Amino acid sequence: MGRASISYSNKDYESLRQELLARVPQLTDRWTDFNETDLGVVLLELFCGVGDMLAYYLDAQAAEAFLPTARQRQNVINLCKLIGYRLDSPVAATTILRFSLPSVMTEDIIIPARTICTAKLDDGNVEFETIEDATIPRGQLMADVGARQGVRRSEEFISTGERSQRFALSSIVIAQGSVRVRVGDSTWEEARFFIDSAPDSKHFQVEADGLDVTRIIFGDGIHGAIPPAGEIVTVEYLETLGSEGNIGRELVTEIVSPIYHSGTRLDLSVTNPIASTGGSDRETLDHAKLQAPAELRSLWKAVTKDDYKALAEGFPGVAKAQVLDANDCSNIRYYQVNMAVAPDGGGLPSPTLKSELAEFIESRKVITIEVNLFDPSYRP
Repeated sequence: MGRASISYSNKDYESLRQELLARVPQLTDRWTDFNETDLGVVLLELFCGVGDMLAYYLDAQAAEAFLPTARQRQNVINLCKLIGYRLDSPVAATTILRFSLPSVMTEDIIIPARTICTAKLDDGNVEFETIEDATIPRGQLMADVGARQGVRRSEEFISTGERSQRFALSSIVIAQGSVRVRVGDSTWEEARFFIDSAPDSKHFQVEADGLDVTRIIFGDGIHGAIPPAGEIVTVEYLETLGSEGNIGRELVTEIVSPIYHSGTRLDLSVTNPIASTGGSDRETLDHAKLQAPAELRSLWKAVTKDDYKALAEGFPGVAKAQVLDANDCSNIRYYQVNMAVAPDGGGLPSPTLKSELAEFIESRKVITIEVNLFDPSYRP
């Protein structure tokens, strides 16, 4: 008795059922009742159901092994890690805060870094903290300073002295690049990878998993130092609202942190003369699947226009970049690259975002190239 060839593309329940029913007459002539109530048909359909599920799980496992088809966030994180790409955590919006005095002073007024100000909105408060010290010179009434949206948190852990220690933080909305770590009285530095860390390098890594749990990771004593046993590990970070931190201009109106001069609390006012922009939620899987290969092709160096575009669009807070060189415009010199960037949330990039992006590009461009950053022009 001849046997029909097997179609290995039949993976769903109905295809498997039809395939098996078609093969029954080729195997035996004693099975003639194919009514749904027949015990043999019931068992056959059960096998088809199991086969459908097995085929699904096999296909799903295969799909999760490749970046374009992976759907689970943890698998995308792991695949991107293989090529040195790390998905962005939420990014804090940035703006400019303008502090004003009611009258001129005879001495300089220092507004310390991390001064907290807030915007009281209908759906809740949005807090900002200043990035650096600001000075209102004597005889003047105001000073501007960059600020980042978020609320500063601090957590403490105790080192066990073991290799590759990991400490999980309680917040799931930690602003990208805001984590600061102290072990005892010494400040440790964040490293993207431990491969270049010496045994005594005071480095740590920040890693977020598929459930948005952020962990602080220390070295193993070969690549990166191990915090001594019993030492207090203090972790500070900025808890951000992400895209909800992008608010309009002149909405920040209250100074939360009191500012003193010569023991007297100053009567200062504050506002944000420009909108806060650049805030974004955690990186989406679709964006990571496009951005990771683009940055890999650039080898994290800015040489071609595509390299500049890939690196700029991978920078936290940047939604889109447009790059022009001498081939696009006769007014651009051969040693110049002009780049316009649109921040997450729309609007214009803040001076803080432009400054940080310029520093990032400067470290990756060819030394003879001059990069000029411009605000975007939006078309209706």
